[in-house]
Amino acid sequence: MRIAIVGLSIEIMLASPIPTGIEALQEYSAEQMLNGDLWMVRGMLARLAEEPGWNAVPLYWATALPGGPMTADAYEMVKNKTLSLLQSEGPFEGVLVVNHGALEVDGLDSDADADFVCAIREAVGSEVPIGVSLDLHGDMTPPLLEAGTVFSVLRTAPHRDDRETGYRAAHQLIDVIKRGLKPKKAAVTIPILVPGETAVTTQEPGRTLYGSLAEFDAVSGMMEANILVGFAWNDRPWTAVTAFAVAEDDAGLAREQAIRLAEKIWAAHSQFVLNMETAEVGEGLERALTAPERPVYVSDSGDNTTAGAGGELTTVLQAALDLPEGSDIIVAGITAPETVRQLLAAGIGAEVEIELGAEHLSRPRTKRKVKAVVEGGGDWLELGGFQPYRSREAAWAKVRIGDVVATFHAQPIGITTPQHFRAMDIDPLAHKAYVVKLGYLHPQLEDIAARHILLLSDGTSQLDMTRLEWNRLPRPTWPLDKDFDWSAAASLYGDAD
Repeated sequence: MRIAIVGLSIEIMLASPIPTGIEALQEYSAEQMLNGDLWMVRGMLARLAEEPGWNAVPLYWATALPGGPMTADAYEMVKNKTLSLLQSEGPFEGVLVVNHGALEVDGLDSDADADFVCAIREAVGSEVPIGVSLDLHGDMTPPLLEAGTVFSVLRTAPHRDDRETGYRAAHQLIDVIKRGLKPKKAAVTIPILVPGETAVTTQEPGRTLYGSLAEFDAVSGMMEANILVGFAWNDRPWTAVTAFAVAEDDAGLAREQAIRLAEKIWAAHSQFVLNMETAEVGEGLERALTAPERPVYVSDSGDNTTAGAGGELTTVLQAALDLPEGSDIIVAGITAPETVRQLLAAGIGAEVEIELGAEHLSRPRTKRKVKAVVEGGGDWLELGGFQPYRSREAAWAKVRIGDVVATFHAQPIGITTPQHFRAMDIDPLAHKAYVVKLGYLHPQLEDIAARHILLLSDGTSQLDMTRLEWNRLPRPTWPLDKDFDWSAAASLYGDAD
């Protein structure tokens, strides 16, 4: 048995000012997929390796840091390469697809993940089963549900189970092929907007809801039930939470379990609020510096690059410069290509006048001229090994402005691990406070932070959904609308509708 592995896994924020073009992609060849310990791919490889006579055939996988809409040329390049490899290296008894679920392509007025998986379905034919793995921050649509045979979705946020999720997708695909199953699928669209920070699975209601999925999976005749909280910032007709179920062969069972899960989610929808420590920008920075704990990690949630924001805002850095003398704070990950060029041209040790805010794109240019001493930088930032998005980052520079150390980058970057700081010669433990352009902390930072404060900062990824502009989102949708009636059965689609 030969099982192909392909995918295009990118989380896209439509309001982000920086498009996701070819230069932003990280592409992995067959050999790199086999040996790279890659996101979800590693779990698929592990499960297939347990089956004598079954061969995993990784072909091609593309990913990128979350960002603005994927350009049409970048998308067509990835899709065409994927389809060409499926044709030239086939035939296959099954295909595994490693996607995200929040892909958006410039000029494509439909669900891009569905477009991608539907193209694969057309290429391999209707009888070849397709297993799809997704991030829980993705969306579901009828074409995507129809094109896939089985699905597995991440069940932790912060994400710690990508290997397990890939493993489950491969396990289901193997089961389908061995037993000749024709799985039945049903999904329910739930009209609520849930940014990831309100659906952390170590807190309620995410902990209980995601913790209950094993109970659904254990029902006789079921394959898997899953929850997609959706990508809440995109003004799209399909932006919503989705509960869906895949049964071995019983459409009625899929319908019953999808509705039961959806009703469970709806009963808890008012609990999807911020349950972590939050503060406005100035208060949060002061709280971090006076805290007895060390280190304190502080999230600039309104400019969260791992949700797709541009990372170009200097709002928090400018606030940090107004803190009392002696403040020991790192502000990392600001996207500012012109500033980087200016600093690198001046060289290490030079004092340079730079203008903060001159490269703001998504918010007003609140400009402020400062003198910065260049302490580090280079043409690229080498991280070594597979990082969540890229193992080699673009040009960067580290400066000291008074008591504040800041890092600027030629392309958006997700500062998600201690290794990112060490690569810039910054100890991730020794300072009082670290500002990162995230929402919740990613696992490796969460594990070293003595305390985490989420700033309620402005930006394209701000967490107050009512402050964003909505034109295409179906209404009513909570929390934009309150006290409306909703029926899970009336919102059902799939094989059992």
